[in-house]
This record gives sequence, structure tokens and C-alpha cells, in this order.
Amino acid sequence: GVAFFVKYSFEHNLIPPAVRAALGFLIGSGLIVGGLKIPRARYAITAQTLIATGIVSLYAVTFACNSIYHFAFFGAVPTFLLMSLITATAFILAVRLDAQVVAILGILGGFLTSKLLSTGVDNPVGLFGYLALLDIGLVAVTLHRRWFYLVPLGAAGTVLMMIGWAQLFYLPEKTGTAMTVCLGFCALFIGTT
Repeated sequence: GVAFFVKYSFEHNLIPPAVRAALGFLIGSGLIVGGLKIPRARYAITAQTLIATGIVSLYAVTFACNSIYHFAFFGAVPTFLLMSLITATAFILAVRLDAQVVAILGILGGFLTSKLLSTGVDNPVGLFGYLALLDIGLVAVTLHRRWFYLVPLGAAGTVLMMIGWAQLFYLPEKTGTAMTVCLGFCALFIGTT
């Protein structure tokens, strides 16, 4: 009944978009807090599920505030910063809770952040600087928890982002930038192993 009411209220605009967003942030945060509060020794899977669902909810609501509702506060920079904070929180919680699924969602959300919030303007320093921070966080999680399979996931995401950048913005005069970026990320990932 509740699900049908929520669907009905959204379709008939009974709940304004700002209230929907606020409820989304409250529910996402509540799921994370709930996952942290329940006894993890007895309910580890439930705790990780709640936290992972909260992380996904926060990404979705933040994206909706920027791209669907176009709220004034949620411009490109604040949305980017908020999604970066969500990614960092996911990494911290993954390490603290020994929750690999939360780390994977953090990686996915981190890479999607740059794609979803793309302005269509070439900014290699911003893009690759962000990816470097994301990958350094990923490497820190990997080394701390010994989840070495995360490195190929991060490398694959980075390569896909580099290919996307090259398809849209690469020109022969940007060869130096492209080579520097490739060598830098290669050194980062090889140094992890």
C-alpha cells in the first residue's frame, strides 16, 4: 500500500520535488546509520546490505537533484563534491566494515560521477586529477584490506574514461597530455601490485 501511495503521489505531484529529494537523502543516510547501528557480528550481511543500499540511494538522489530536478544549489561543482564525498564515505565504510560490496559500489559511483556530471567541455586536469584521487583512494583500500581484485576494476574504469576522453577531445597537439596521463596511471597501478 505504501509503495502504491508513493507512486501515486509522485505521478500526481502530491509531494513536491524538494520534499522528495529531502526524503531521499534522509532515507539514504538512515540506511547507512541503521547498517552501522545493528550488531555487525551477528548481522554482517544485513548491515552491509543496508549500507550499500544507502550509498546507492545517496548517489541516485544527488544525481536526480542535479539532472532531473535542476535545483539551483545542485550545480556541477556542488554535485561533484557531494558525489565525491559519497565515494570517499563508501571507501571508508568498506574498510571499517570489511565490506567488499560497499567498496565496489564506491568504485562504480566514483567512475559514474565524472561521466554523469560531464559538462561536455575538455578539462583534462580536472578529469584526470579526479580519477587520480579516486584511484589513490582505491589503492589505499586495496592495500589496507588486501582486496587486490579491486585494482583491475579501477584500472578498467580508468581506461574506459581515458578512451572516452580520447574519442571526444583528443587532437595530435594533446599527445603530451595523453602520454603523461597514461604513464602516470600505469605507474600507479603497477606500483600497487
